[in-house]
Amino acid sequence: MKLVAIGIGSAIFGVNLLRDLFRTPEFRGSELALVDIDASALDRMTRLAQRLNRAARWDVTLESTSDRREALPGADFVVTAVAVDRIRTWRIDHELALRHGFPSVLSENGGPGGLSHTLRSVPLMLDIAADIERLAPGALLFNYTNPENRVCLALNRHRSVRTVGLCHSVAEAIDRCALVLGRDRTEIDARAAGVNHLTWFVSIRDSTSGRDLMPDFQQRWRDSEEGGGPLTRLLFDQYGAVPAIDDGHIGEYLPWAAELIGTAGYDFDGHERRAISAAEDVDAWGAGRLPVEPLLASPSAEARVDHSVAEIVADIVSGRTRRRPSFILPNAGLIDGMPDDSVVEVPGLVDAGSPRGVPVGALPEPIAALVRQELAIQDLAVQAAVDGSRELARQALLLDPVVSSAPAADQFLDEVLRAHRACLPRFWS
Repeated sequence: MKLVAIGIGSAIFGVNLLRDLFRTPEFRGSELALVDIDASALDRMTRLAQRLNRAARWDVTLESTSDRREALPGADFVVTAVAVDRIRTWRIDHELALRHGFPSVLSENGGPGGLSHTLRSVPLMLDIAADIERLAPGALLFNYTNPENRVCLALNRHRSVRTVGLCHSVAEAIDRCALVLGRDRTEIDARAAGVNHLTWFVSIRDSTSGRDLMPDFQQRWRDSEEGGGPLTRLLFDQYGAVPAIDDGHIGEYLPWAAELIGTAGYDFDGHERRAISAAEDVDAWGAGRLPVEPLLASPSAEARVDHSVAEIVADIVSGRTRRRPSFILPNAGLIDGMPDDSVVEVPGLVDAGSPRGVPVGALPEPIAALVRQELAIQDLAVQAAVDGSRELARQALLLDPVVSSAPAADQFLDEVLRAHRACLPRFWS
């Protein structure tokens, strides 16, 4: 078995992936190729992988390269977590959205910032997928690259690579659900559905008896400190369904969210400090100044909530049948009333060596209306990114509920296209 990790230099993603790979027995004796265009980050992660390999006695054949085309031949699985100068460009998107009067709470996956992010990420991932098609045509791609739903939509429509999107948000929401109910997460069968970062609990049952726990959960959730922030509480009061996501993420899709949670956005400065600290830790592990055994002794944050890509791959290669909190996949009937060719997030299942979604029926109105509107925006945004079409990008902006002014939308679009010109060649050719 060969796994290729593209974007391994990201300290949080990279460390979590490596610690889980070297804790998962199915990877013993496998091949692992690490890829990142940041040479120093790649070197750090390679040295960490070498130490983990020795400590675990996993006998993994390691490869490290800045050129994914060298790594892809023979790959069975590819994992991607990539971005175009992520923090700098994200900060620009958020500041421009606020400057033009848009009440954007995060500017990552929805709203005007989400459009700009889509225009950068989609071409990058399409290029990576084209290389997978050519060099590893049978590989299964697990994608973490944001905006997840839009990237997976682009891959599904414009590439032939089998793709599963992974995001830990629903898994963490299920963990909070178990906490609210005072149960272990293995004792509940909690299911959520929607689109990535716009997901809702649709069913919560006792995993043994099948007893409906939703009424008890909703009552406890309303009264619990774990019951979400002011926005998710308001959504529950208004629509009678509990969001399976936090305020900041779901607020990207709602024009009035800023009234409740503000527009401070992501902690960009804090991220820089955390990134420096994380890189120092990776350096210390790789150089032997810190022991790696504690990494092997405990699962990553993703594994603790049952959503580790290493464990999902292990399920596939071993033929195990196992439910997972969520997969991002083509709809194809998974959610009734949504376009079959859209991409949705639903409960996941690995069965007979294949990952698939679990059908959930229809979402209640008007929640379904919120999801359908976002799917329509995604259609336009993705096609704008593929074609380099300013007209389609403008249409996506004007359909977005966070955008309240056509002239401001035009000005915002002009400025983000100029600001990110170097990574948007399709708009400037």
